[in-house]
Amino acid sequence: MELYLIRHGQSTNNEGTRPRVADPPLTDIGVEQARWVGESLKDEGITRLYASPMLRTLQTARMISDSINLPPHIFVGLHEWGGIWEARGDGTAVQLPGLNRAGMREVCSDVVLSEDVTDQGWWFHEGFAGDIEGMAELSHENGLAFIAHLMEHHGDTEERVAAVSHGGSGGSLISAFFGLPPDVGYSRFTHNNTGVSKLSFTSERKQLLCLNRISHLPPEAITS
Repeated sequence: MELYLIRHGQSTNNEGTRPRVADPPLTDIGVEQARWVGESLKDEGITRLYASPMLRTLQTARMISDSINLPPHIFVGLHEWGGIWEARGDGTAVQLPGLNRAGMREVCSDVVLSEDVTDQGWWFHEGFAGDIEGMAELSHENGLAFIAHLMEHHGDTEERVAAVSHGGSGGSLISAFFGLPPDVGYSRFTHNNTGVSKLSFTSERKQLLCLNRISHLPPEAITS
């Protein structure tokens, strides 16, 4: 099988001109980036679309879905490092549950929800926001879990699967794919917004066919 790993479009937190929010939406350019990457995937023969449960990835997946005519399937383990957290004025952070089932369907009406997305949300961890090593380890474990899921459901086939993820967790997934240790530095495999990496694997062989392809973006729309 082949995996097209896609980072979400630019979010308001990526833009950096507005106050940080726990689960940011796409900016206007982020929406355009998502549309462009969707168009670039239209003729790739994608057979399944996965997405992180975060707002910016679900919005990106919805745009891709419009182009490739496949509903996005939520895989919670594709979420970004730290999950959903909100900073407090005293230097601490509080964890929030994220989008619930109804909220996800408001963003994308045909989204396919996993059982770990509940009516209360999906993120119920504590204490990860400032724990870099803990976040790296969790993201690495999530990457291994997603790879195992892919091998179980799509392995040793000719299927082409797309997954919309994040800068940190996408890099962690590639590290896990090649048996590398957790990327505590958060910088081993970096992606621009809607950058595409393509991986090919069977039970016997693993290949990185491209990393952070952004040829679908005009130069003025390349963001990080």
